[in-house]
Amino acid sequence: MVGTKKNDSLWILGWGATLAVVVIGIPVVFHGMFGGADKVFVYAGAVVAAVVALIAHTLTRQSNRRLEAERIDSYKQLRLEAAMRAGTLFASTGTSGVDPASAASGLLALTRLGQAELAMALLVDLWSAGQNRVSTETAILAIDAALRSEDQRNAQLVAAELLCRNAESLDACQSLHWPSLIDGGWDARLGPKTKLLLFEALLNMTLTTKPNENALRSIAVRLYGMWAGEEPDKHVRGCVGTLIKAILPQIRSLGYKDFIQGDFNVTLADLEGAADSAADNPDEFLHRIVAKHAEQLSAWSAQCDCIDSFRGSMATAVPQSGSR
Repeated sequence: MVGTKKNDSLWILGWGATLAVVVIGIPVVFHGMFGGADKVFVYAGAVVAAVVALIAHTLTRQSNRRLEAERIDSYKQLRLEAAMRAGTLFASTGTSGVDPASAASGLLALTRLGQAELAMALLVDLWSAGQNRVSTETAILAIDAALRSEDQRNAQLVAAELLCRNAESLDACQSLHWPSLIDGGWDARLGPKTKLLLFEALLNMTLTTKPNENALRSIAVRLYGMWAGEEPDKHVRGCVGTLIKAILPQIRSLGYKDFIQGDFNVTLADLEGAADSAADNPDEFLHRIVAKHAEQLSAWSAQCDCIDSFRGSMATAVPQSGSR
């Protein structure tokens, strides 16, 4: 709105200056040219033509702006109606409650319609302890979409909170149990509280996953993605470096040198460089929490001395970087 008013002001000033030059400036500067009546009529015709052009341009401009406003209003109305129709998918059918397939369709439809906050509000009831009326995979897809909604910071926060609440029921070795946005990557534009919730969710998920080399590789790649994701806060990078440092001894003992990440590799040297940035957080409370998690992570990683050959295990350490 401010930009529109500024453009209007500039447009009015521009036309005002043009008319002033035509009506006042030219006669004053070239007054000697208007000796004959015919020349006066010619000049008057030019002035009239300029005024007519101004009026025509003004009407066209107003018409275009009105059509644009109507288009925007129509688009908003269509989105609202579509969101309301998506909301009807959550209606209970008799005594059977909400149909899981309908709930999944409704959640994903709402995120596509820019209604991530509403989708997360509904997910609070659908994906809670003892109330898992949607699959984990559906919930993660909806959370991933909410984390990507840059214009809805509250939706991002709720998504991170939900992920943290349910982290202990997730499997670190399953790619569909973790949002692809932060699977080997990071979004530094997320809010501070949202970031801390995502860190805690990752740690809680990992520490409750059966210790094996698959899970160890997964958290190594995910932590490095957070560290290397253009995070401007040096304290955040220091905390992530501390966590990487905690798992580094076990990674070295297993002899790993390369970790696949999309179309390029994270090397042992990369992880060692990240570990070198380990630093205590100046906030004593956060420092103690990170230190506690690092200690738990170190003990957990020491048990990761075997490979779990479940279905899809070959893709364990390959995050969904192509979906960002």
